[in-house]
Amino acid sequence: MESPLRGLLHILIIDDDTGDRIECQRALKSAWGVRMRFMEAPSGESGLELIEKQVMDCVLLDYTLPGGMNGIEVLKRIRLKHPYLPVVIIDGKGDDAIAVQAMQEGAQDYIPKANITPESIRRISENAMERVTLQKELAQQREALENFASILVHDLKAPTRSIKGFAQIIEQSIQEKKPEKIAEHCRRVIKAAQRMDDLIDTLYQYTKANERVVFEPVEMRQVMKDTLSNLEHLIQERGARVTHDELPAVIGNASQLIQLFQNLIGNSIKYCKAEIPSIHISASSQEENVWLFTVKDNGLGIAQKNYERIFEPFKRLHGTTEYEGTGLGLATCKKIIERHNGRIWCESEEGKGTTFFFTLQGADNHA
Repeated sequence: MESPLRGLLHILIIDDDTGDRIECQRALKSAWGVRMRFMEAPSGESGLELIEKQVMDCVLLDYTLPGGMNGIEVLKRIRLKHPYLPVVIIDGKGDDAIAVQAMQEGAQDYIPKANITPESIRRISENAMERVTLQKELAQQREALENFASILVHDLKAPTRSIKGFAQIIEQSIQEKKPEKIAEHCRRVIKAAQRMDDLIDTLYQYTKANERVVFEPVEMRQVMKDTLSNLEHLIQERGARVTHDELPAVIGNASQLIQLFQNLIGNSIKYCKAEIPSIHISASSQEENVWLFTVKDNGLGIAQKNYERIFEPFKRLHGTTEYEGTGLGLATCKKIIERHNGRIWCESEEGKGTTFFFTLQGADNHA
């Protein structure tokens, strides 16, 4: 996991002893080779006020505070509004019971003031931030998984309900000896079954984007060649025109990048009412050996309010009766790009096409 110790860190020290606050700052400055901004609060109330005004990276919270509210009580109030703010309880006595209580109430760690050294405060504070980062990521993943499972069940049940309903109609038609509509209902059963197959296939591609894969130098012109070969039938069927500039080498996984382009180009062809769907792919060099790729089309376009929504799993802007799809194509693209440590976004105007942008690390400096 990437360390959170990057850029400017905002450290809040809540302690009524001025000398102890200075010692904490001195230890942290000595330990870390990063920029830090320290904020000080002599009481729990003033510390809580600062937390509401400024996003903190870590809080060092003394147990013994003036004003009738000790560090544990301050911690409880912090947790009500800020469940993922790293808090380390510090204490002048070194009491095991306080340490246990602090951890039970959600502190990331506890340290007696006598044990504070540059090495110990760095280790404890860094571990606290990393632990909170992991907790937050796990909570987000759990929520996303729950939402994903709920939507998946709904989408899988839709075609099964259709199959069941049409099968019952077919059975009834046979019993009533009315064969004239059986063929039509059979076609609808086949279409519903095909939709379920498509959903399962795209779900498989979506989950595959999480697999451990090898990242190595990849020639994007070969990726494009393989992509167009895979899409040859669709391109010919719609009479689409797909062009591209000279494309660079990047660090990535070839099979995932082919899937990325297939989804983007396939969507551009599908969601296009023009007589000739037109897609152009280009790449431009950015700073720090990063390439910015663009996929520009002349399709339906996307309303600005949906720029982020389209990358969410199962989010469809059009009904399945108008445009067939599973709502996982662009979500898979986002997952692939994130696996490649890049970004993906779009710019569009309804009725005038869409341009998708994504970044990939160049292969020039790859050892």
